Amino acid sequence: MTVSRRTLLRTGLALAGAGLTTAACGGDGGGDKTTLRFAWWGSEERAKLTQQVVDLFVGKNPGVEVKTTYAAYDPYFQKLATEMSGGNAPDVLQMGDRYLREYAERNTLLDLTAHLGTEVQTADLEPKLFPAGDVGGKTYGLPMGQTTHVLQYDAKRWEEAGAKLPADGWTWDDLLEAATAVSTKFGPKVSGLSDPFGIEDWFGDWLRQQGRDLYTADGKLGYTEAEVIAWWRLGVRFREAKAITPAEVTANTTLTPFPRKESTAEFCPDSTVGMTSWDNYGGEFALTQFPTAGTGIGQFTQPPMMLSVAQRTRNRDVALKFVDFFLNDPEAGAILGMARGLPPNLKVRETLATKLTDEWKMVADYEAKVSPQLLPAPAPPPKGAGVVKTQFQRIYDDVMHGKATPEAAAPRLMSEIQQALGA
Repeated sequence: MTVSRRTLLRTGLALAGAGLTTAACGGDGGGDKTTLRFAWWGSEERAKLTQQVVDLFVGKNPGVEVKTTYAAYDPYFQKLATEMSGGNAPDVLQMGDRYLREYAERNTLLDLTAHLGTEVQTADLEPKLFPAGDVGGKTYGLPMGQTTHVLQYDAKRWEEAGAKLPADGWTWDDLLEAATAVSTKFGPKVSGLSDPFGIEDWFGDWLRQQGRDLYTADGKLGYTEAEVIAWWRLGVRFREAKAITPAEVTANTTLTPFPRKESTAEFCPDSTVGMTSWDNYGGEFALTQFPTAGTGIGQFTQPPMMLSVAQRTRNRDVALKFVDFFLNDPEAGAILGMARGLPPNLKVRETLATKLTDEWKMVADYEAKVSPQLLPAPAPPPKGAGVVKTQFQRIYDDVMHGKATPEAAAPRLMSEIQQALGA
């Protein structure tokens, strides 16, 4: 059986509306049931697949009942904050990287370190993913999948414009030249590249290409004002060459310029390739690694979400057994497929790779190609990192619209960062 785009399309989209709750009950175990609460965020399709895995676990563990809850991203974490404060968190919960450090440092997540390799087997999990769940040398989250960043581009239009196609070791100057050629050929309605310079994630890749990062391992800011200026100056170069989308096109939040076919290239997480681009392009586009500003591509293995266990769970043994099952059981892996990116279990991933089709095969092939160059996942960012990400985009908008120079905008950003991080 192949896993098609119809089966897994849009598994990363957020739900509209409130969270939903269901329960899976095992057969008569001859006594009181152990009730486990499991919560996650995600799409309706992801919820269906996740519930199937829950049902499979319950079927193999008589006497266990699993009550499940899922919601959209923001409502999920709003509810979780209330539950954590009230000491009523789910036993097992899906955790995001921008919240893990905060909850770990508040002692609301179980330290999983002593349970790795025993209750929870980790030998077959991708080791590069583990730092994302580590705080202070202890593990508080385990990867539920793997994604990375990618440049998607319309190779046909690049060739028609005489632009040099991406290749190993290509640079930001190479991208500037290619995007300028495409804009010259197809502009003004179509630009070479969607403007990436207001997105903190792409700034992070650029930093890592030069041995820096957004944050240090202990949650401190990893860059300076000078590096923000340099990144936004690069953006000014692209804008002056008309290589990137105009401000009004970039600011349009109906999809993004690439799937709207208003640009011929765009950076994105590879988990989103199937949500919009495949619908509009089919297989008529290509994926490639980032251009470099240093000695590497700056991309890393990223778990889109992690599994954590509540510190106050009364069912620790069953919770750990469920985590191990979710990550390592071959049947569970076959059900989940690419619902959370590539499976974190390498054996499950190898089996799944032979069954993928369409955009998911494209993504899996891309990740296999760039895997040797991917850095380990960075440590969880500090509390306030979400505010920093928003301010990065907001302040860059003034640069994008020509209202501020990089030299004037960068100090404003650093001031906002100081307030957000409490530094």
